[in-house]
Amino acid sequence: MNQPITVIELKANSILISPETPQPIGLFSYNIKMQIHLTIYHPRHAGILSAAIELKTDAVILLHRTEDDISGLKSAIQSRGIKCQSETITFDTQLVREQIVRLIDENTNNLLTLNASSSYNKLVLLAFEQFNAFGLPVFMVDKFTNHLHWLSTQSKSPEQQQRPNQIDSELGHHIKLKEYLKSFNTQILDHGQTTPEPESSRQLTQWIIGQLDKSDKAIASLNYMAMSADSNHRYEMSQHDLKDHKLQHLLDHFATAGKLTVRGRKLKFKDQESRFYSNGGWLENHVFGLLYGMRKNRPALADIAKGMTIVRNQGTVRNELDVAAICHNRLHIIECKTRRFSNSKADKSAANTAIYRLDTIKSISGGHSGRAMLVSYQALNRYTLSRAKDLGIYCCSHKQLKQLERHLYQFIDQQSIH
Repeated sequence: MNQPITVIELKANSILISPETPQPIGLFSYNIKMQIHLTIYHPRHAGILSAAIELKTDAVILLHRTEDDISGLKSAIQSRGIKCQSETITFDTQLVREQIVRLIDENTNNLLTLNASSSYNKLVLLAFEQFNAFGLPVFMVDKFTNHLHWLSTQSKSPEQQQRPNQIDSELGHHIKLKEYLKSFNTQILDHGQTTPEPESSRQLTQWIIGQLDKSDKAIASLNYMAMSADSNHRYEMSQHDLKDHKLQHLLDHFATAGKLTVRGRKLKFKDQESRFYSNGGWLENHVFGLLYGMRKNRPALADIAKGMTIVRNQGTVRNELDVAAICHNRLHIIECKTRRFSNSKADKSAANTAIYRLDTIKSISGGHSGRAMLVSYQALNRYTLSRAKDLGIYCCSHKQLKQLERHLYQFIDQQSIH
């Protein structure tokens, strides 16, 4: 038998507080009316920080489960000059109702709005029930479209003009990589590169892209040489390498661009940066350069970096993001690969590792709205493509690289459940 919905009667400043009732924190007891968002934290959902910035709120009341770590989000909110009050919440229906009413009562002198963007459906519905009963406004941020939707607006009153304009709209592009990652308890150890590569490198990269289907094996050989070079960036070529005309032609172009020198069988990369470029870094540079140039057509591309190193929850396991961007207030990460993914067992395993790594990072550091893309110089086998599709990872490989910019636009513009 369904229980009837209970709406708790509210009289301003007159609610009875028992010893078990959480005491008012009083953080927001000011004479000036404050714009305050009440919201329920979910470890995989965004939409709290972006909405608070967009609606120019003065403070956020953050309800969270005991086991959830809100330190990152709270810090990100406060770094924007927005006050943040937090308290724990349970899933007990009656206790949640009482808690919501208490918070409404404590803020009768402020302008309180419910941000219903969390996916804890029961908690959100209970909060919505009470806000709706007391004529208080409710909105949510769609995690896939970056649009703010008003679900319930207050009745006309003299205070109406003090509220934000209650019209459905796309959120502005305010959030940067550092604070977005922080809100998901991810720290940046190295910001990586934030400006494009030099012109000489860009010209060489364009030439490499033009060699699709012509120099695939030579590119793979150069990758191996760069990976296998000693601590002085030296590598000794075999007789087979010397007889490989396509490889030698490739090395000539890299030597002309100042990336390496060749004397007989001795190959030496100019420095660590040139070695990285030769070991597939050119593809990362290419992707980053295209995204960097796309900003003039896509203002939603609020931040972008290459080679960023991150760590979760002050941990020790580091992850490097080949290319990372914030677009439409969503984290977009791109993995760039130049190795060959054939149908062999070893290559399938390597491809799976790349796919699952991408899926893990986008989920823990970008939440449910995070997006990921795999860019591969070599062709991807059907098995890998199928795995990527299942996990919602966008792929662009081999001949598609000639239209990479178009694919990048599609990747950042796509509004999907992935």
